Amino acid sequence: MKIDYPDNYSLSDLNEKFFWKYLDLYKLFDLLNSQQLYFARLDQYEDGLEGITGKGIGLKAISQGQALTMENISTAFDKETQDRLIAGDQRNRKEYSDSIEASQKSQYACCWFVGDRESLAMWKLYSKKEGVAIKFKARQLTDTIIASAKSLTNTDFSILYYGPVEYKNIWPFDPHETFNGKFNGLKKDKSYIHENEFRFVAVVSSDKIGVHHHLKLPIGQVSNYDIEIITNPFMEQWQFDILKLVLHDFQIDDKLQKSKMEVRK
Repeated sequence: MKIDYPDNYSLSDLNEKFFWKYLDLYKLFDLLNSQQLYFARLDQYEDGLEGITGKGIGLKAISQGQALTMENISTAFDKETQDRLIAGDQRNRKEYSDSIEASQKSQYACCWFVGDRESLAMWKLYSKKEGVAIKFKARQLTDTIIASAKSLTNTDFSILYYGPVEYKNIWPFDPHETFNGKFNGLKKDKSYIHENEFRFVAVVSSDKIGVHHHLKLPIGQVSNYDIEIITNPFMEQWQFDILKLVLHDFQIDDKLQKSKMEVRK
């Protein structure tokens, strides 16, 4: 895969940072067994505007609301104008639908929370009380992901780009907001700013849109990384003890630790 990133970003920006992934135990064991990171297609995220382009936002703005029909269009227009307006509305709606579908079904993201400390909001959003958070050194993991992506050959995935997510006024429509034409997978609405995300986004060619449900990228044994595995602050002691026994089989039980957050259980 070709590697790309925003012009104003450098790998050195990650040298002193940490990536966190909050996940349930099933996803933890999948990572440990497969030794692969899961990249989800953008149309599988709850944010319906994932990967939207600047043009797509404009199309959404002019075609929002109820679709024009002969039953609801203003009678102030003559028949020819009514037909033209209805056809234009249908065209804009289809172009918007097609553009966001193409963008979302051609891009696959692996998302990380950036921070030095645990986030209670992220615990509640992405982890059950039996779940964990894995804390990686950001530069160490990024170097591995880039090397793994470069080594992939004979694959439908042609590009891997990465960088911090930009939080913008995507919706409701803001005519003063600007959008770079590249890296649409690194843009989200400001309503998601609490996620403080860093993303790796894999892209397929136009003739492979929608072919793959997901991507799994090899990263090797997790025990080789300088990591911490932190348990949910609401996890019970007996659950912690069992998890530690299981992680012993993966030679990472020494990486397991309890949350440092003080919560009322």
